[in-house]
Amino acid sequence: MRPVITITTDFGTRDGFVAQMKGVILRINPDARIVDVTHDIAPYSIMEAALVLKGIHRHFPDGTIHLAVVDPGVGGARRAIVARSRRRLYVGPDNGLFSLVLTPQQPWEVRQIENPEFIAPRPHPTFHGRDIFAPVAAHLSLGAPFEAVGWAVADPVFLSVPEVRRTGNELHGEVIHIDRFGNLTTNIESAMIDRRFESVEMRGLAIRGLSRSFCQVLQGQALALINSFGYLEIAVNRGNAAQSLGVSKGEKVTVCLSPARP
Repeated sequence: MRPVITITTDFGTRDGFVAQMKGVILRINPDARIVDVTHDIAPYSIMEAALVLKGIHRHFPDGTIHLAVVDPGVGGARRAIVARSRRRLYVGPDNGLFSLVLTPQQPWEVRQIENPEFIAPRPHPTFHGRDIFAPVAAHLSLGAPFEAVGWAVADPVFLSVPEVRRTGNELHGEVIHIDRFGNLTTNIESAMIDRRFESVEMRGLAIRGLSRSFCQVLQGQALALINSFGYLEIAVNRGNAAQSLGVSKGEKVTVCLSPARP
């Protein structure tokens, strides 16, 4: 099977940056199958890209290489890495991009990109996506050993996701992401609710019960559901929850749970 390389960036599509990366990949491996995940990550939003990777990675076949470049520290001291977990590889900067796919539930390994045979001879200091990450992904797609990338990294950077606090039957979390529809992703994962969800409160708004889809409420009505990332989301059917509720990232939310059964 032809190797699959996905690409996730905050580059947009108007400047040709993504095309340069694809050109590098295809020059090294003309048989690579390249999948554009998105290039509309909000500029510098590592958390948004991490959520996107969490949402997509398990839907691709074993052996897929996920290339992600949201890199506000390009050219600085941050490391360039390749991570391996669940028979998939992740290539990008060591700034927390892979925080949500490198979990304690599955073994993972990380290596720093150091092998000069895998990268451009003189990498441009502002375009590691083209000169380091793209060629590394391409060489890996040809079967280059993961171990040949460079030295093992024991302390990759992990994002500081706000901790969910629990008091009695309440969970106290916050909004960590707002998508282009204005839907509000919180840091409360589905496993924390464990079928005990009763209501969620935010800015005086109380939503009782979980919906399975947007259409279960009337147009313009607020709802709560578990989104495709696996987190509790607050949305407005065919509306913009962030605008209508006047909410931004960091807004506090409280979930009320039913009492645990003895």
